Amino acid sequence: MPKTITQQHERKIAQMIRNWPEGHPLDWNAACIGAQDILGWGSPPTRQALDKKVAIKVAYKAKKEQLKLEKQKLQGVSKPRSTLDAMKKITRLQTENDSLKAELSKMAEMANRLIYNATLAGLSRERLMAPLPNIREPQKTSKKARQ
Repeated sequence: MPKTITQQHERKIAQMIRNWPEGHPLDWNAACIGAQDILGWGSPPTRQALDKKVAIKVAYKAKKEQLKLEKQKLQGVSKPRSTLDAMKKITRLQTENDSLKAELSKMAEMANRLIYNATLAGLSRERLMAPLPNIREPQKTSKKARQ
């Protein structure tokens, strides 16, 4: 009996690829070995067999692109010279993050207070959240155009 990859297997393999751990490089060989456990086969499926399945192919390409973008982001980050420098930077960023969270909380509280008070004054929430009008500056016209 020929071995076939069912739609259920296809979904499980695609999910496995989407959840691929960051520390392990993703390539077709590794995906085939991972798919072997899902399929319950004695040997791993071929790359071509997995590549024929649209959901698996799309998941693989998307994950590869995601890993590539994450790697590019990390390359742009400056590396600390020592562990002490890294600890200082982490502490500074945590402090900055905490202060921004506190500021955001205060702004949310202020927005809620303004909305509440405006509602008491008779304005609806929809009216308050309406977009700002598009105000254009008057065009300057030449003297000839005015005459």
